[in-house]
Formats: sequence, structure tokens, C-alpha cells
Amino acid sequence: MNVLVTGGAGFIGSACVRELVKSHSVIVVDNLSKGRKELVDSKAKLYEVDLTNQSALESVFAENKIDAIIHFAAYKAVDESMEDAVKYSDNVNGTINLLNAMVKHNVKQIIFSSTAAVYGMPDKDVIDEDTETKPMSFYGFTKLNIEQLLKWYHEIHNINYIALRYFNVAGDAGLHYVDPAAKNIFPIIMEVIEGKRDKLTVFGTDYPTRDGTAIRDYIDVNDLVDAHILALTTKYVGIINLGTGEGYSVKELVVAFKEVTGKEFIVEYGDRRPGDPATVLASNTRAKEILNWAPKRDVKEMIKSTYEAYNS
Repeated sequence: MNVLVTGGAGFIGSACVRELVKSHSVIVVDNLSKGRKELVDSKAKLYEVDLTNQSALESVFAENKIDAIIHFAAYKAVDESMEDAVKYSDNVNGTINLLNAMVKHNVKQIIFSSTAAVYGMPDKDVIDEDTETKPMSFYGFTKLNIEQLLKWYHEIHNINYIALRYFNVAGDAGLHYVDPAAKNIFPIIMEVIEGKRDKLTVFGTDYPTRDGTAIRDYIDVNDLVDAHILALTTKYVGIINLGTGEGYSVKELVVAFKEVTGKEFIVEYGDRRPGDPATVLASNTRAKEILNWAPKRDVKEMIKSTYEAYNS
């Protein structure tokens, strides 16, 4: 199968490409704004192209036979999206260009990198795919809007899609990826350990959880890649959550980091951040049933691979 991977030089995309080239021909499209050229497996063909550049994207389709697409490319910082809607509208505009190229070149399958941010702040701890979507950021809105576009292109142009809604992705796939603009807790803790930050601030100690700090569902990037590759071979059309169904509190994560890395670091406890729910866990029942997928790696393995990546 000839697979086009957008955003294939980024954290998740490059990990996926590394696995795909073992059994598929892979074409990568990435504007390299955050992706790194050296992370792209040498067996893949790389195009430095932005999806908003319709003519350049059209050239990629014209030069290559494409059977399926895995679509990672997107801006993804929640806070930035609330300050720069113009920039984040490119998530939607680029996807429209991609879908139109698929129609023109008769490409009938796309796996889309979506997000749990489409749910906003649900009133239940365990989130399944039927949970109401109420994004609380423009980033979440763009992802939900793209899911709706996929549904319409399926109905009108018979393009099959699976939208994989991720929860908190962590770990390393052996490519030693270091986040250049850390927003998530794993790379933030690593920056504290490395001395790039003075301390880790934990927001909220009075949540109705087992230790008062917020609980989140962390999924290993390698497990995530496995799900994308499985999705390429299923006929299902629709939404699938990707998570472990289990959660770690922030305090538990801090203890695990110190245990695995053997490093001490300063932790400061502050007030809750507005809009942060107490517990967010994924139901992965649908992923198990449809993809025959289940997460294999635990939080300590994610911490170990992250630590090794930052110290490579």
C-alpha cells in the first residue's frame, strides 16, 4: 500500500512513518515548522509542503500513486489557538485542500489524528465516543470541524475515514524526539529535571480525586502508532477513542518520574486552572472491538523512554 503521511516529521508522525516503511511505501508531507527532517525514515519520500499550498500539494498527488492517507499535520497548542484563530484556521483549510485532492485523484481512505479536546469538559469521568462534544478551545473546534468535514466527504464522495481521538500522548518511539515548545507534562517535567525550568507547578490539590490532584489518561506513542496501522486495514467508518482507560494523578506521576529517573526536582502546588476537569479517562472499548487494539505500555515505560530520549 502507498501511504501518504501528513505531518510525518513530527513527534507522532515520524514514529508512525518508521513503522509504516517496514511494510508500505510511504510519502511524507510536512512544512517542517515543528517537524524535523532527520526524524523521517530514509525509506520514505519527503516533501516540504504546507497543506495550505494547494498547488504544491497537488504536485505531490500528481507525482505519486496514493492508496491511503494518515493525517497528523496540525497546529495543536490549546492556549495559542485562543490567541490566533487565523493561524489555527489552517488546520481546517489545509484539510479541505487534502480532501479535495483525494477526490480529484480517487483516494478513498483517510485516518485522521483527532483529539479528546473535542469533548471539552464532560460531566463524567470515563469518556466514550457518544459523549457530547463541546470543545472549549479553538484548537478543539478545528478538530471537531474536520471530523464533520470527513463525514460529509464520506457521504458525498465515498471517502472512508476513521477519526482517532487521542487523550494524553507520551513516551518516545526510539527517535529521541525532544519537544521544542513543551506544553504537556512529560516534556515539562523533563525540562525541570534538566534545569531549563526552576520547578514543576501542580495546579490544584483539592479535586475530588484520591489525592486531590487531577487524574489523566496517558497513552504511549508506540501504542498510538499501532492503532493507526491497524486502522488502515479496517472497513469501519467513524470515531474511535484511543486511551488506556486508566488514570494517573499528577502527584502519582511526579512520584513515578522520581522513581524511574532517580532525579529529585522541585514541585510547587498552586490553585486550580479555570476549566481543568478533575478526571479525564478514555473508554477504549470501541478500539478493542473494532481495531483489536489494546495498550501494551504503562506509565513507567513512557517515563523511561522519555528520559532516554532527552538524555540521548
